[in-house]
Amino acid sequence: MNYKHNKEEVIKKGMELFWTKGYHNLGVDEICRKTGMTKGAFYNSFKSKEQFLLTTIENYGNFIAEYLQNQLSDNKQKPFDRLLALYKKMLEAQTETNHMGCFVNNTMSELGTLNVSVASTTSEQFDKFLNVIEPTVREAQLNQELIDSIDSKLLTKTIHTTFFGILTTSKSTKTSGYSIMETIMHSLKK
Repeated sequence: MNYKHNKEEVIKKGMELFWTKGYHNLGVDEICRKTGMTKGAFYNSFKSKEQFLLTTIENYGNFIAEYLQNQLSDNKQKPFDRLLALYKKMLEAQTETNHMGCFVNNTMSELGTLNVSVASTTSEQFDKFLNVIEPTVREAQLNQELIDSIDSKLLTKTIHTTFFGILTTSKSTKTSGYSIMETIMHSLKK
């Protein structure tokens, strides 16, 4: 990385660009203009636009995993209530971000079937999210708050996949979609 450029800031700006424009609508020239990097510095640091995208996805995934962990660590609430509050907060935040959705979900939707590396990286991040959420789902099952007829890992995947679907719908309808998520969560109560 050229000494003039803060790598974290370049990655953050790149993520914002990919998030708002998508992969196919964003060129290296624009990335360089918006980050202040020269093409030489860009290619020296990231090798390709695809590699830069993968770096931004991993960075976002780490940030979200930490966010999820922080949101779910409030042991003052019951596990079910923590899950409900998490999804409510994330869905209601969509109105503040003009319904941008989740960067990982958006990238999965745009490139998941077209690019093996992107599919693998976004799947890894999705699994990372599940691994953070699953202990709270399991705790809710043990507390008799959620059904226990489904393995906690599968139940977590079902819940979070539903959340991703609601995010996708939320983008086009410009609504939070929380009432759908709340309905789904309550239908899984024991």
